[in-house]
Amino acid sequence: MSTHHCFQGVAAEAQYEPAGTCSFIAGLETYKATPQDKAADLALRGKVLYLPDGFGLAKHNKKLADLYAERGYETTVVDYFEGDALPEIFMQYMPGTDIDTYDNFTAEEKRRIRAIDMPAWLSRHNPGHIASLVDRFFAEFCNTLVVDNHRPSAELHVVGHCFGGKHAFRLAKLDDDLIKTALVYHPAFLEPSDLHGLNKPTFVGVAETDVFTPDLTETLVGKLPRCGAMWKLVIYGGTKHGFASRVDAEDEVAVKMFEQAFDDGLQWMEMS
Repeated sequence: MSTHHCFQGVAAEAQYEPAGTCSFIAGLETYKATPQDKAADLALRGKVLYLPDGFGLAKHNKKLADLYAERGYETTVVDYFEGDALPEIFMQYMPGTDIDTYDNFTAEEKRRIRAIDMPAWLSRHNPGHIASLVDRFFAEFCNTLVVDNHRPSAELHVVGHCFGGKHAFRLAKLDDDLIKTALVYHPAFLEPSDLHGLNKPTFVGVAETDVFTPDLTETLVGKLPRCGAMWKLVIYGGTKHGFASRVDAEDEVAVKMFEQAFDDGLQWMEMS
């Protein structure tokens, strides 16, 4: 199955300045966005662990983290690609086509795109390897949330997009009262077993146009009713894979669906 939908979209505007900070947890780089109006932590509504798409800590993922922070959720994005996430310019290229026919890339950008061996990249970042990194990271990340040997009062919500969706489902299986909900948008490489034994209320948003959607929807509709947890599935009309993170600001429908999906997720976090 072609995976090119995972890598197309629109990068965040060049002038956008992320408001958060970067650090390392369990050897993986992270980006943390913190609510700015947090007098005595009264404004902190919860925490979000964001498992991103194949672009890792690209600006559009930092921007999404900043949006959660603006709504009162301290948000951490983790780069489980270990510094090897795809460059943002790759969104403008259709894998398998002749790069020399593109006039929107500089010579250096064409060189960088030519250097990307997609089968090798996917092999390096296969689901099993990412799962091992996420598990190691999550254990240490949870330790950072513990203060004076007590679990924090702020609840944790796990959000996964594309690559991260599969692993958000995995974390939703944990019998851990720290995690309150899971939100999954346009997941990739999903298997029916990923939906077995969910323990947390899980929201799933998928695109109307997506190479994964036909099989994905059949799997979700067939498995979610027996997953063991409260769930909700929404198919967003007029959207493509990546709509919930890599939105085209010039596309009015895309912007509306991005905003709707974001608000739907917030509502799920707050009601569950």
